[in-house]
Amino acid sequence: MLLTQATTYFVFDTYHSSSKLINTFTGHTDNVCSIDYSTFDDCQLICSGSDDKTVRVWDVDNNKQIQSFYGHSDVYCVKFSSYHYHNNHQNVICSSSYDETIRFWDFQT
Repeated sequence: MLLTQATTYFVFDTYHSSSKLINTFTGHTDNVCSIDYSTFDDCQLICSGSDDKTVRVWDVDNNKQIQSFYGHSDVYCVKFSSYHYHNNHQNVICSSSYDETIRFWDFQT
């Protein structure tokens, strides 16, 4: 007995004419590879990592960059550290890079 598999694909129209751009943050000078969002002390923040070798922190409410960190080669991934925030009350971003390091950035001080 020969069994065949059927594959079903669904295509959704994700871009509607009613969609609109809400905000744009500019400052990186090369590809942005990773972003993360979090709220600290009622402040909405986005962190981003880029091939321009920087990790940046953006204040969503005020539409501005509040911090930038240098030291990696191309940044592959960024993430707010809930561990540092909940256990030590520190505002920390973890980043990884093609330079084979993981770095921790305190963006409060």
